[in-house]
Amino acid sequence: MPSRRQLLQASALASGLGALGLTTSISQAATSGPVYAYVGTYTDGGKPWRGGRGLGVHQFVVDSTTGALKPIPGAPPAVASTGDNAKLRNPASLARHPALPMLYAANEFEAGSVSAFRIGANGALSFVAEMACGGKDPAHISVHPDGRFLFTANYGSGDVSVIALRTDGSFDADRAAVVYKDVPACGATPCKPGADVVPAAARSHEGFATSDHDGPHAHMVHSDPGGNFVLVADLGLDRVISYRFDRTTGVLSQPSTVAVSESAGARHFCFHPNGKWLYLVNEEASTIAFMRYDGTSGVLALVSETSALPAGFKGTSYASGIRMLPDGQHFVSLNRLHDSISLFRIDPRTGAPTLVREEWSRGNYPRSCTLDPSGKFLYVCHNKQGDNVTIFRVQKGDIRFTGQYVAVGSASAIEFSA
Repeated sequence: MPSRRQLLQASALASGLGALGLTTSISQAATSGPVYAYVGTYTDGGKPWRGGRGLGVHQFVVDSTTGALKPIPGAPPAVASTGDNAKLRNPASLARHPALPMLYAANEFEAGSVSAFRIGANGALSFVAEMACGGKDPAHISVHPDGRFLFTANYGSGDVSVIALRTDGSFDADRAAVVYKDVPACGATPCKPGADVVPAAARSHEGFATSDHDGPHAHMVHSDPGGNFVLVADLGLDRVISYRFDRTTGVLSQPSTVAVSESAGARHFCFHPNGKWLYLVNEEASTIAFMRYDGTSGVLALVSETSALPAGFKGTSYASGIRMLPDGQHFVSLNRLHDSISLFRIDPRTGAPTLVREEWSRGNYPRSCTLDPSGKFLYVCHNKQGDNVTIFRVQKGDIRFTGQYVAVGSASAIEFSA
């Protein structure tokens, strides 16, 4: 029987790797109990891609053999309100604490807030607190591996927030969120591509996927594998920004940037298990940017951009999620409107990605995908008109649909208890 310390260490490792798109079986091996799944949703329409049919944070227990998501016995289907019975509003991005039974949600609306939930012994969530994040429309949330700070990428205001956590995982109410404006600062005028921006020739298909290049729009924020830098993908700036992170104070400083192709729309990224290769999905170009990463300096260098769509595709598609598969030799990315999952193979010598094939996502507008703690199943969340989670088995660097659909209104993201 593992000790409590071993359980916490295993949970921390699994949570940190999972959020970066990596997986490990350590957590499942160490925790003999059931695994629970939580699906964040859009609860109001507001903007056309939201759908607004979610109930809040939906909660399930996972069948470890089939991957099926089933209702938690005796628990409501979703946590729909805060402590004062106010309705949860668009808890669309979720993150686990690396060592404690805590789940956090970024509430994506103009005022912007984060919510904390405690995971009970039976897997059911209980609301703990809500706190303003200081930015507008937080589209992504993550927790630092040390468990002392969480981050939000605030799409609407084009900045990132750092929020301090107490030792029990609750928000430090005595310390307001600290907001950092994405660089370079644009002021009141639209951002102009810098000299380092790659010409748009990397876009390999004809389409009309263009939006929000009027200024900074932070879309993802996450620490690097070592926890010494925090990286931000900014769609409006076509850049990834790397900040040095003070693990004691939570201060972000010394930003450096790397640019992708003009109007590509940097969205989400994942690291290779070696910590030296980063793969970024560009939303509007529907490409994968391959970068080399120096964990000592936090500096990224763009190597190449590769289409995430089949050869000869014509029309509009918006790329979205990305996730490393357990073997470290493949990763997947999502295509909205094309409604597919692209499977890439990684060259073990150079790290260069090659598109292998596409798999129908079995839903409309796939927004994100996540592996369960065992790495055996991939869950794809469909929002807008899809309203479901589809489940794929992962085996030998490939994915196959299990035939299972889970009805969740305006599903945006899924996170697990382990």
